[in-house]
Amino acid sequence: MAGQKKSRKGIKLGQAPALSVSTWAQWIKFVGQEAGARMAMILSLTYMFGLRCSEALTLKRSDFSFHGDIPKLVVTGETQGNRKSPGEVYCRKKHMCWLKSVFKSGYTVERTKKHKHGKGRKKTITRQDKYEIPSEGFLFRSRKEAKQPHLHYHAVYAQVKRLAPRFLEHLRNQGQKWGPEVAKLRPHSGRATLITELLGDGMSTALSMKFARHASGSVKVHLKYGRLTLKDVKAACDKMDSKGSTWPDFSRVPTAKLKRARLDIDQELRKRVKN
Repeated sequence: MAGQKKSRKGIKLGQAPALSVSTWAQWIKFVGQEAGARMAMILSLTYMFGLRCSEALTLKRSDFSFHGDIPKLVVTGETQGNRKSPGEVYCRKKHMCWLKSVFKSGYTVERTKKHKHGKGRKKTITRQDKYEIPSEGFLFRSRKEAKQPHLHYHAVYAQVKRLAPRFLEHLRNQGQKWGPEVAKLRPHSGRATLITELLGDGMSTALSMKFARHASGSVKVHLKYGRLTLKDVKAACDKMDSKGSTWPDFSRVPTAKLKRARLDIDQELRKRVKN
């Protein structure tokens, strides 16, 4: 069942917490600062494509296709770790430019580490940490002496478990109100955050299940991923109530659409003047 995995000690972990999209971005930035670019990129992909962590770790450069009518990622099912639900995943427009840039020039973050010559009481220094995507093969390779060619799930799990309580403290120090569930973030939280976003924005259950590659008979499992709250219900109701009654928020409308709308408005005004 979704989110009911057991830890290495056999204790049920429960549902993986989901974050808001804005707080997820803060989490990725925090991970980059504390654990480096590679770890931040792994978790970024779990959210962008709704991947299980094991699926993200077994990705290859050849699995991405940014050309054609539908840019996509293919979860091939060829490697242990990505065989649960192979399929194609749409690459959203808001992620396309970032992914192309990362594949071309690498992913760079500002990382803070302890150092004997560091500043302040904590003796830390901040440096740029860059992760270059391999030209072929697995995106996240393991050490040469490792038993498998890609990074292991437990390496990611250990970092997330270590950083999650510190991230909650970081949010609270900034005056943000988040509950103790943030301290229990897991590698699966990216997938939970993505599904929560899709359902909260009104995507149908059928389409969100297609995006997440959930089987047609797994509706209950899929809905358990969506951590929707009363705040999400309010936003959806307000959106429905405002349809047709107010002007759209023009700051969110692309320039090209505004120009086309202006032409239509001018044309309609000329007709009314003639009449």
